Amino acid sequence: MASFIKNISNLLRLRQYYKNFLIFVGLFFSENLFQTEHYLTLIIGFILLCFTSSINYIINDIVDVENDKEHQEKLHKKPLASGELSIKFAIFLLLILIISIVLSIVYLIPNLSFILLLIAIIITGQLYSHLLKNYAFVDILILSTGYLWRSLAGCFIIDQSISSWLLLAIFEVALFLVIAKRKGDLLAFENKEKATKHKKVYNVYNLRLLDNFHNLTAASIFMTYSLYIFDKFKLEEFNDYIVIISIPILIYILMRYMYLTTEEPEIARNTEKAFLDKGILIAGLLMGLVLLYSFYNGIIIDFFI
Repeated sequence: MASFIKNISNLLRLRQYYKNFLIFVGLFFSENLFQTEHYLTLIIGFILLCFTSSINYIINDIVDVENDKEHQEKLHKKPLASGELSIKFAIFLLLILIISIVLSIVYLIPNLSFILLLIAIIITGQLYSHLLKNYAFVDILILSTGYLWRSLAGCFIIDQSISSWLLLAIFEVALFLVIAKRKGDLLAFENKEKATKHKKVYNVYNLRLLDNFHNLTAASIFMTYSLYIFDKFKLEEFNDYIVIISIPILIYILMRYMYLTTEEPEIARNTEKAFLDKGILIAGLLMGLVLLYSFYNGIIIDFFI
């Protein structure tokens, strides 16, 4: 039974669901964190984003099952290729997810913009998996747009907007993570031939090029986030200046992640493992507290007085 559940988890890619927490970004940065009427809608939206992500993964595994059988590395992660789960079961699970999404949209959150973004996630995912993953540079850009769709979904579902600077920063962070994964793959494989067999784009990519991309993207994140902060906060009162502390914390997180993904390629290939690093955990917590106080200091002060 435990093995069956694990195989379903691998098929659905539960380990990748952390990406869908981006749906809550709009709630926080639109200063509606304490508007509890949005919570249920966002939780349902989060679940639907997870279902949509799983639809992409299942379709890809069904289409690529024969190719996956030839890659030893993929066999223990892909239950269809290993034969642990049947294609018929995968199709059955796929139909359940689709029906669940349709019913939820019709009866719970009939939001057209949100529906279009769910469709965009599926289209983007399928375009990447079956066409654009073979084109260097385009592949990392198209993957990064998936993070942007998730962030926008959270804004549209509660009918709130956030700064375009922040959306650009989110896209750049996604780009930063995707580039790190490409670096991790190259470091993990013994030679370029094996890497190219894993993904055709590695015939173009090399560590020096990806390092340059990584440095460029890290600098862009710093600049874009800083512009967002200075645009959002007019720095007229003492409380406004506290948010500036989040900038050096962000730089530390970027530096720490770049170090980890260089020294431990497995972290780059499995981003969720980076969240278990003490340095990133502590810095992330501090940054979260600084932003929480900066955006909601009035509510926080009133609560304690």
